[in-house]
Amino acid sequence: MDHGGGHGDHGGGGGGDGGGHGDHGGDSGSSPGDMCSMNMLFNWDTKNVCVVFESWKIDTPQGMVISLLVIIALAVSYELLRARARQYDDHLKEGERKRDDSASSILDDDTLNHVSHPREDEVGLLSSRSRSIRLTNQQQLIRSLLYMTQVFVGFFLMLIFMTYNGFLMIATTLGAGIGYFYFARDTVASASKPLSCH
Repeated sequence: MDHGGGHGDHGGGGGGDGGGHGDHGGDSGSSPGDMCSMNMLFNWDTKNVCVVFESWKIDTPQGMVISLLVIIALAVSYELLRARARQYDDHLKEGERKRDDSASSILDDDTLNHVSHPREDEVGLLSSRSRSIRLTNQQQLIRSLLYMTQVFVGFFLMLIFMTYNGFLMIATTLGAGIGYFYFARDTVASASKPLSCH
């Protein structure tokens, strides 16, 4: 009788082990579909697409459309930043030119007649010097801040492009084209910076 009871206890222990196995199976409930898809190949995914940050995750077509609009606006803003930087440089050049004109206007005709004319081989050197601009610390700080912002936005767009998602790549390119159409009209006669990350 005792021997049979021993088997009963052992069986109960086996039942306990079985319950332990059941608990172990319940712990592995995380779904791999909730993870961000990290593609290194061209794709057209619209689900589990993380854009730069894990919190910026696209799971639905509606989310994709909203993200595309945000990326287009970001690319347009990059061209706007470049245009504002060019305009600020032109403003500094115009201010320097006005100062040069006002300084030269105070010379009378007699003084101008006695000024020796430079040799032809010196004209290029003198003209290049007259175009140099001495900037204040505040002016250079503003130029630096504009440049830093351009670098940040440019590399951010590069990271978006490197998701290899066709929709995001098209949005980036489309936004750049729209921004260039509206804000790069002044670059025809000037030395515009070539397309780059910054």
